[in-house]
Amino acid sequence: MRLVHMDSYLSKRYCRECGVQLKGRRDQKFCSDQCRNQFNNRYYAQKLAQQRQINRILVQNQQILAHYLLIEKRRRVMEIDLRTKGYHFEYHTHTKQAKSGQQYIFCYDFGYLRLSADLVYIVQGSC
Repeated sequence: MRLVHMDSYLSKRYCRECGVQLKGRRDQKFCSDQCRNQFNNRYYAQKLAQQRQINRILVQNQQILAHYLLIEKRRRVMEIDLRTKGYHFEYHTHTKQAKSGQQYIFCYDFGYLRLSADLVYIVQGSC
């Protein structure tokens, strides 16, 4: 025989989205899939918006680097030229260290090596 506590009948639970009283499982948080989806969409909206913005910047950086390598596979460019085109140096996908010890900074498959304070060397693929 299964014992049921009276407090489980007395405690009322409500949908986190619309406030309707819940009936059924004790761990139920929403009255429907629609309410659950609306709650989660709103909850994660800010995080997803920030991720989209960062990805837009990364793609833009990649396109700017790719633009300079349309004709040549490797090219020296002034940093100010990249900044003028809208390149954001603080955003990148990964870094690679060459055998020589130099560090290349990449946006997806395009990267650069800082040669001096105002000059970078753009490459495609691995260093």
